[in-house]
Amino acid sequence: MKRKLFTGIILFSFVLLSMGAAKQNDEIKRMGIFISNFTEQGLFEFDIYDGSDDEGGRLMHLGYSENMPELVRFGIQHNVINNPKSTIKKCTRKNCPYGDSVMSAKSVANAVKKYFDMDIENVDSRGDYPEFHFDGTNYHFNRPEWTPERVYYADVQDVERSRNIITMRGEIYDLHNKKDRPASFEAKAKPYKWNNKDTWAIISLVVDWYE
Repeated sequence: MKRKLFTGIILFSFVLLSMGAAKQNDEIKRMGIFISNFTEQGLFEFDIYDGSDDEGGRLMHLGYSENMPELVRFGIQHNVINNPKSTIKKCTRKNCPYGDSVMSAKSVANAVKKYFDMDIENVDSRGDYPEFHFDGTNYHFNRPEWTPERVYYADVQDVERSRNIITMRGEIYDLHNKKDRPASFEAKAKPYKWNNKDTWAIISLVVDWYE
């Protein structure tokens, strides 16, 4: 009887450990998908601060008002890549001077809020490529210009938790060749709820390319 009880305890413990490992692996996989939403666009070096205390740093500071077009660009391109059917409409203006496609400002703002926990100001692109134009309600752009030539995804290999910041480290890889891993990365994020689901909001991402 004691032997059967002991065996049962061992088996139960093994099941609990397996469930814990599976849950951890699922979380790491979700973290990889989260970071890939930035790397697939070629966003490799940024943080969400205004850069006021930065002396010649390498990061693009998305909290700086002059970089607001980059947040808008993220919102547009995220939807172009991941939600085209539900967010993109054809331009109906005569000759479509700003491109063949239209996206609501709400769709752009939602994408930025989901991944950055930041609010945007609706602005024009100020000449940077790819360009976009805000008409007061929607964004206009030329869709073929928003498809990345090369897409990198993130493979999270190490996770560190400290206070309210999660640090994720790993490698980026070519979407079409998972063995092609040209760089490592370190991302910092905070736990965040979006539509009542547990996720993360990015704080910074730094990619270091191998020589």
